[in-house]
Amino acid sequence: MTKHTPGPWTYSRWDESRGTSFYIAQADGAPYTPNYSDVATLVAETCLGEQVSIQEANARLIAAAPDLLRALECLLEMGHAKAGDLARAAIAKARGEA
Repeated sequence: MTKHTPGPWTYSRWDESRGTSFYIAQADGAPYTPNYSDVATLVAETCLGEQVSIQEANARLIAAAPDLLRALECLLEMGHAKAGDLARAAIAKARGEA
């Protein structure tokens, strides 16, 4: 699997006449891809009201992915059994191994 764009990631909201978009990006000028900061885009062009709020929550969750992955890796290092099983499954999913 190709390595993901390193974090931290942020999200921003763009409201346009045709709808709302959310952009997930790494910091401008980041060393990994200094000329291209976009990680992902969520387009909520056909969504209204609560649906836009749900898409915004999804964008925040995606932006937190590198931090969540690191937290799970640290949890594994601490050696908690039940949490470790859940962490291993989530890490495998994040890495495309599940």
